[in-house]
Amino acid sequence: MRALGWTLAVAGLVLAGCGTGGSGEAEGGLRQTMARLDASGPAATYLEYGDMAHWRKLGVVTDKGPGQDRRWVAAVGSGFGDFAVGGQRIAEATGLNVFAADRGVIAGTPPKSAIRVEGTLDASGISAKLTSMGAKPREIGGQEGLSLNKDNMLDLAGPQTALGLTNQLNQVVVTDSALVAGAAADSVAGALGTGSSLADEPGHAAVADCLGDVAAAVIMAPRQPGGVILYGVGLRGPAATADKAVDVVCVLPRVAEVGKVFKERLVTAAKPGGKPLGDLVETITHDDVTSGDRTVHRALLTVKPDGPVLLANQLLIRGDLERLADPAAPLDPLGVTRPSS
Repeated sequence: MRALGWTLAVAGLVLAGCGTGGSGEAEGGLRQTMARLDASGPAATYLEYGDMAHWRKLGVVTDKGPGQDRRWVAAVGSGFGDFAVGGQRIAEATGLNVFAADRGVIAGTPPKSAIRVEGTLDASGISAKLTSMGAKPREIGGQEGLSLNKDNMLDLAGPQTALGLTNQLNQVVVTDSALVAGAAADSVAGALGTGSSLADEPGHAAVADCLGDVAAAVIMAPRQPGGVILYGVGLRGPAATADKAVDVVCVLPRVAEVGKVFKERLVTAAKPGGKPLGDLVETITHDDVTSGDRTVHRALLTVKPDGPVLLANQLLIRGDLERLADPAAPLDPLGVTRPSS
């Protein structure tokens, strides 16, 4: 998934170590951003969120990019994907500097995906630079936008390739508070905030409430239908760079057995990747969170200082979390050794 470009490139996959509203650092950033995503759009199946303002506040990044902190930098690009990987090249060419943004969210996965960057933006400057790259006016989702290429078109000799992108800037809508871009107009329209709100969809709202105050998060539907409706993973925003990383895992069940299976399997003795989770986490605690008429099962993982801060993301993307939570999965696929009573 190119949507995961930065997160997976930096964190790795091995468990070893603009009906666009305003933005800002208001409480409840994830829910606030979800409110501007269409409940019927690509974000309904995959959503990746990041709070760049939080990392700037801690000094993990500056407006020019990541600093010297190596522990937390794995989380910096969450919600920004290849726009963070391209960093200053993209900023110089387009005027969009994601390291100076407040929040980012990737809605969906290619080819049906869009990125939404929120913050204080120079809409006229960005539009001028995109126009100089060849973008033409186009109405997108009822708003004035710009088009660099036809929907889903790949131009390997075009200006996006030089920026480390493929076709993520094919269609763009930009205001002074947000930029939404994607390969096709329908995906961009789903992240403009003009349709029914994803934050009002009961299942997604419940998972967001379960995740709480996170600086990086992913909410996604299972790859195949089973006992779980939605998975959510997130990293609690640390108050200081010396803090321990606390990962949150949220599971919205379809069947009652999920709660019991999740609590029994997601333990420090579980062995996703062949080694006990206890090698990477100090503690795992379980509870339930009620939101509206939904109950979400939650686990908090306190990661050891030498463990990956996005451990929960790795469990999700690898498919380990589905095997740890869904009763449809094999009973003991990860070498879980239950503690003796």
